[in-house]
Amino acid sequence: MLIAATDPRLSFVAPQPPIPGSAGAVRLERFTREAYTAVAGQIGPLANLRSSTGCAIRLATDSPWIGLRLERLRHHQLVPVGVALEVETDAGVVTVDSGDLRERDSAVVVRFPTGLERGGETRAAALWLPLISTCEFAGLELADGARVELAPAPPLRWLAIGDSLTQGFTVQSPLKNWVHRLSRRWAMPVRNLGVGGIGIEPRVFAHALGERRWELVTIALGSNHSWKESDATVAGERAAAMAELALSGGHGRVAWMLPPWKPCEDGKGPPDFAGVILDRETGARAGRVREDIRAALTRFAPRLEIIGDLMPHDHRYLPDGLHPFAIGFARFADAVDAALHPGAPTV
Repeated sequence: MLIAATDPRLSFVAPQPPIPGSAGAVRLERFTREAYTAVAGQIGPLANLRSSTGCAIRLATDSPWIGLRLERLRHHQLVPVGVALEVETDAGVVTVDSGDLRERDSAVVVRFPTGLERGGETRAAALWLPLISTCEFAGLELADGARVELAPAPPLRWLAIGDSLTQGFTVQSPLKNWVHRLSRRWAMPVRNLGVGGIGIEPRVFAHALGERRWELVTIALGSNHSWKESDATVAGERAAAMAELALSGGHGRVAWMLPPWKPCEDGKGPPDFAGVILDRETGARAGRVREDIRAALTRFAPRLEIIGDLMPHDHRYLPDGLHPFAIGFARFADAVDAALHPGAPTV
């Protein structure tokens, strides 16, 4: 049984209204056109603006399986890429991760077992799109005779702004980046606006910050100012402008997570990443950027919480020299939890 992408019984976890795609498919967008204009000419950030990080399709069903149909699946990095299913049950959330889709592109169908029985109670399910690769959602396949009902997403409470670490590079499963882990742990639905390769660009995030009042806003930007001296010198100035914007929205809690430790700061890890030299000179600049941002943000405390370096200082967690794989994200999530969970002291 095929459910069209535009079926009114489906709902979306996506910041922007779905955009019509090819042959009845839709694209789930996170950013407004103004965000694209703000980073015009920046190839990496433009590609990651288009990704569907943190976007999902929701429904309630009793189908024993669900097939997620994707069109125009395109991969922009060599890291493993997957999609995932969550099914809400009385015993908790049941999760199923797909295999690596990196060797597949264009039109793809990924089938997930749900653990449900046709004729039983319908359960809310969410199908999460890739963190890095771009795609269009082309519909769902379900068992013949299965029921399909609307299951709206719960109200969002947390806005996560950041670069590739917030986006989830390089974990395969959309459920394994630190943002999704903590969203589930804290029962705090989140909008993930992580953009790999981006610097501190207030215009990209202005729409989300001004759209509504958020219970929690986390900002994890600044690392990408470490690769060139010309970018490093403006990191503090950009951070101050971003802080002023974030604090003007009347949000409940705003926290800036300083750029985390990188193995090159201790002379460890691979010599480069995607053409960026990761030597001790880069490491020293990264440390300076971190401290420049801290100094620039001090005047905004205590309205702005400044959270120190939370990355485990073990280069084995960051195989490419900058990004954790899944176990590294798990350790990072634990550190963020300790620093940010309601009632916990800030670092």
